[in-house]
Amino acid sequence: MLSKSPPDSADPFSFNLDLVETPEGLSEILREERLARIAQITAPAISKEASPPGGITHARSFSDLADGVISRLFTISCTRSGANPASVPLCIVATGGYGRRELAPYSDIDITFVPNRDGDPRIDRVVREMFRGLMDIGMEKCGLEVGYAYRLLEDCASLDHQTSSGLLDARLIAGSERLFIQFEDAYWAGFNAVEFIFTKLDERRKALNRWGGTLYLVEPNLKEGAGGLRDLQTAIWLAQAKNHLPAARVRGNRAFSLLGEELNLTVELMEKLAQAKEKLQQTRNALHACAKEERDILVVTRQEEVAAALGYGNSVSSPPVERFMEELYTHLALIHRVSDQAMDQIENSRLILGIGLDCKKRAIVPANDSLALDDPSWLLWAFELAQRYSLLFSRKFEFAALELTNLSPPLPDHSTASQVFTRILSQTGKVYPIVQKMADMGALGWLLPEFMPLMNLIPYDPAHDYTVGQHTLYVVRNLETLLNEQGANDELLAEMRYILQDLTHPEQLMLAALLHDCGKAEPGRPHAETGAEDAVKAVRRLGWDSEAEENVSFLVRHHLLMAETSRLRDLDLEETIQEFIRIVDDPDKLNMLYLLTYADTTAVGNGVWTSVKGRFLRQLWQRSMELLLAGEEGADEPVVLARARKALLRDISLKNLPEEEVQEHIQAMPAGYLLNQSSMEIVDHISMVRRVRLGEIVVEFRDEPAATFTELTVCTFDAAKPGLLARIAGALNSSGLITHSAQVVTRITETDRIALDTLWVEYRGRQLSIGKKKEVARKLQSALSEENPRIPDIPANGHRITVHSIRNDLSSLHTLIEITAPDEQTALYGPACALAQLNWNIHSARVSTWQGETHSVFYVAKLRDLSEEEAKMRLIRALNYADSSV
Repeated sequence: MLSKSPPDSADPFSFNLDLVETPEGLSEILREERLARIAQITAPAISKEASPPGGITHARSFSDLADGVISRLFTISCTRSGANPASVPLCIVATGGYGRRELAPYSDIDITFVPNRDGDPRIDRVVREMFRGLMDIGMEKCGLEVGYAYRLLEDCASLDHQTSSGLLDARLIAGSERLFIQFEDAYWAGFNAVEFIFTKLDERRKALNRWGGTLYLVEPNLKEGAGGLRDLQTAIWLAQAKNHLPAARVRGNRAFSLLGEELNLTVELMEKLAQAKEKLQQTRNALHACAKEERDILVVTRQEEVAAALGYGNSVSSPPVERFMEELYTHLALIHRVSDQAMDQIENSRLILGIGLDCKKRAIVPANDSLALDDPSWLLWAFELAQRYSLLFSRKFEFAALELTNLSPPLPDHSTASQVFTRILSQTGKVYPIVQKMADMGALGWLLPEFMPLMNLIPYDPAHDYTVGQHTLYVVRNLETLLNEQGANDELLAEMRYILQDLTHPEQLMLAALLHDCGKAEPGRPHAETGAEDAVKAVRRLGWDSEAEENVSFLVRHHLLMAETSRLRDLDLEETIQEFIRIVDDPDKLNMLYLLTYADTTAVGNGVWTSVKGRFLRQLWQRSMELLLAGEEGADEPVVLARARKALLRDISLKNLPEEEVQEHIQAMPAGYLLNQSSMEIVDHISMVRRVRLGEIVVEFRDEPAATFTELTVCTFDAAKPGLLARIAGALNSSGLITHSAQVVTRITETDRIALDTLWVEYRGRQLSIGKKKEVARKLQSALSEENPRIPDIPANGHRITVHSIRNDLSSLHTLIEITAPDEQTALYGPACALAQLNWNIHSARVSTWQGETHSVFYVAKLRDLSEEEAKMRLIRALNYADSSV
């Protein structure tokens, strides 16, 4: 353990950590030592004789202080858990800025626990002890944010980009050195340099645009803005990724040597770059110290104070703050210039894609003189890579692709080809450019034979400006055009954009768009009917499930229905809407048909789409959705019951259920539930209700083959007041689960009220393991077994949740609430808590991530006594309540 100054630290510890036996003692030391170091940073502002503090030196000092405390906490935690620190198969790793030893006074301390395997009781005890100690030491006593993660060796093959970025700077703090080496090996074995480089470039450019695109801001961002620390770190990351260099090879001054070699920088320029980083770190340290909290934007009101802390005294030539800012801009400009050079040079360098392909100047090129024609897999992967990284195709590649598709060889592994094509269709916003290229090179017809005759097929329809195939591709283009901000002021297009972003399976809509006119290649029958049959063949060949088959064939068969109904029928007549929803009987199908109708109409030719058509189309969609969301609860009850009974009795297993129990369930459930649940699901639910009445809190899980989520059903007695979903979401959050959707149903009889909530969840991007299911079930049963449950507190980051709209016009029974949250966990839990506080009953919720944003939609019992604006303000106040007392 550390008992003296760590290497390279200019500020020796004034204590012996080996003598500290409790987390409370460590907390006191950390607090006092941090305050002493912060005082050193602001010393020039107090004493004219003090010299400006060293930026890198202090950053390393804060980092080394954290190292010592965490290392000692590891030993204490092992001792309390009855384990020998030298033999516990666990390592504690610093990541991000902490991993680089670049902590500012109030920077987050990010660490990762790496065990040799999951489920080891010894490791679990140590991690729990450390977690409690870290939260107490860092957050409660010292006001520091401690970010933590738990990574297995096998996780390294599927890390998200942000995690991968942080682990590029991984540094061992405590624990098994051998395990850390294994972790680094696993990390680099699963590291995809090309994916990292292109993702990082896109991420950085978007961030720079958010911060104004220039470093010459009156209030520059020292971390994320142009010329900030992130600019310099991005350049290092890109060079590190390109050359596959572990963190130890690029830490400290070695990073400048790497950039010098990669960018051919002079020694003088590298020295200036080091000076610029030193000044930037000094300024950030001083800003933190003056603000007494984490701050990266150098606001005008702090600039004089920071200048004084950095030793800028009075001068006859100019005020100190002007000289300070002038020098700062000079350093920011140098960093930004080098970062731009690194981004441009590495982006356009030759990068290895694999499978016989390279990338040069963002264009895919053959790695060798020729590409193998006996294995056409390279072409499939090339299209996916081009889509993923927004790459072009070199002429040499295009000629090779045309040569291959002209031969039309059989696919050696059709399942792999289907998976690749499915992923391409799933990337909403990036589908059209790649399918257009696939069509131009003959690959789309090769992969999708139903499309093959369409590019050269004349539609024989004077309204059409394009061949059937090109019209079809433009349908896909027009769908994705909805995502452009240009239509933000058009209510219809803005509404469609939200629907498109919220689709659970966008690939089904895209395939339907590609196939909706394929029946025109077979004259003699209505092309929609022929096309629907072809769509079934295509879906089965792709290996999609029965639900996808039903949806795609439905859209192809009825792709003209909505346009014809909206144009030719009286939409004010109830009979018109009832007839339409008799066919379009599902909200998801209605939404997809709505989008497909718009895209199909606008792809016909100039002038075909008009605002009048748009108005009627939207009216039809709104009225149909209102009835579908109401679930026909206003219809005659005998009709609803008869339909539900028929569905239930079709399943032979119901012979084992008492008739009166089935009838009671039908009478107690809303019609929307009866119309949308399968008979087998209803049988399962009746069984759950029986168990609840015997005193059990039922938690059931169901996994579908090839799915990445788990369906979770919770059945329990309903609470007297709203808040059940919030408590469920809180338990799921504490287990690290992401919830994509929640359906809330209450079963009401004369004797009891029983909640039947179904949620679709995932853990680390995959279905729940057996162990995770046990943990989740235990937490849910504990959370729901409280005798006098209170409404959960709204999370402290509720203020970061944006309420987009509250609408009462889509349903006679429900109010729809659209929300954007900072992450997928907050998107359900935060609003659910707020809605419970407001005593608003939740009917359903959906959560969906899209381009770095998380959207959630809640349907609550109709807010009949509140205007939409008043309801919105109440919800915003509830979400901000957690922060209002701070």
